[in-house]
Amino acid sequence: MKFKVYLILLSFLLIAINGQSQTEKSVHFNNLVHVEAGGIGGYGSLNYERVFPLPGLLSLSGRIGVSTIRLKDFTNNFNPDLLFPIAINGFYGKDHKIHVGFGQLISNNVSANHDNGMPKRETKFHTHFAIGYRYQKDGGRLILGLTYTPMLEYQEKYRHWGALTVGFAF
Repeated sequence: MKFKVYLILLSFLLIAINGQSQTEKSVHFNNLVHVEAGGIGGYGSLNYERVFPLPGLLSLSGRIGVSTIRLKDFTNNFNPDLLFPIAINGFYGKDHKIHVGFGQLISNNVSANHDNGMPKRETKFHTHFAIGYRYQKDGGRLILGLTYTPMLEYQEKYRHWGALTVGFAF
């Protein structure tokens, strides 16, 4: 009889421990897709970000995006200017995060060739920085952010930019 009581108590204990360990675990989504209005992608960009959680409340991420400013060149032909924002970001916080980062914006623009007047493409690099706020509930899928994103355009001219981010984690 005592053996059955111990077996039942042990079963309840194991069920309680298993149930407690499941509630303590939280789901973390490390892949993000977000749209950024303004910011380093010009007037707006579509971005993919991969988050790498670190111990405590810290995390790092790598980001790449794509954007365009104009779809037609000066001859009115379809020849889009392309922008590729690339960044490394750091975050501190649980649901409400402080965001800092830096990276490069690669711009591939169409301009007139001074020799023959024909369109030509030029690739330029622009350094950017980021400091802001991001909200993502622990285990949640919605991402919201507000960031100050200054840029060294053509590595010469300092530009002030701001960004509003809305995205989805998976």
